[in-house]
Amino acid sequence: MPGSIRTLIVCFCLVGFVHAAEPTKRILIVGDSWAASISAENRDGFPAPDVFDEVLAENDLGAWETQGEVTAWGGRKASDWAKPEHLAEIQTELEKHPTIDIVHLMIGGNDFLTQALQGNLAGKSAAERNKVWDPIIANIRTIVERCTSVRDSIRVTVADYDYLDYEAAHEFWKMDFGGATTEELNSWLRELGERKKQLAEELDRCEYVENWGTLQYWFGDPPKSIPLPGGDPAKGMPKGISPDGIHPNAEAHKRLLQNAVDAYYREWLSAGGE
Repeated sequence: MPGSIRTLIVCFCLVGFVHAAEPTKRILIVGDSWAASISAENRDGFPAPDVFDEVLAENDLGAWETQGEVTAWGGRKASDWAKPEHLAEIQTELEKHPTIDIVHLMIGGNDFLTQALQGNLAGKSAAERNKVWDPIIANIRTIVERCTSVRDSIRVTVADYDYLDYEAAHEFWKMDFGGATTEELNSWLRELGERKKQLAEELDRCEYVENWGTLQYWFGDPPKSIPLPGGDPAKGMPKGISPDGIHPNAEAHKRLLQNAVDAYYREWLSAGGE
């Protein structure tokens, strides 16, 4: 065989090998600063580590990767992503990447903080707070339904937050939650989470990832001293894993993402999306 032909064959084989080794995009990350914190490709240009992809690789799921360049966007509310122009951006990303069949949605935290900071939760009954949650849940429904409308293969996980560190948030951001205690604040956040869980149960191809107490379990003093699931809303987020009481560090995010992998993604990704 002439040397030039042999060289071409070798090159084609190498190109094919490299192409096969490239991870396939399977998960679109959509949401706020918690979403931006787990994607090195995020809309803010925030210098975040590629936490989500690292967790996939650590679970022998490195053949797949995430996408968040447009849709992992700090400061966004559910009411922002539910606007027609931003729903269109989500849809465009899903159409641009036809191999994506999972949307990892982290949203509602900024909607919640807005209400808490305005003092709209303190002193209200559960029924009155439910009226506050109603539009947030309606907007999340809108986001989920747009995602699942793009392709029949797409599934959405509504991945929730974990408890906040009231004292750190007050010190770093000077946040005042209308006199609410740590337990009240985190109980309200979890109350909104229950509404998200109910929504996921109502919708087709939608699941809920519960994270309450995960960070207390892994980073508490001592670790694993507070049982899962649920934790203790009166204790809040453990000290030392968030500089501002709102945003966990990379190692903490890994523990939260592991919940999603264990609950859904290992099975979904291993099955090749079938």
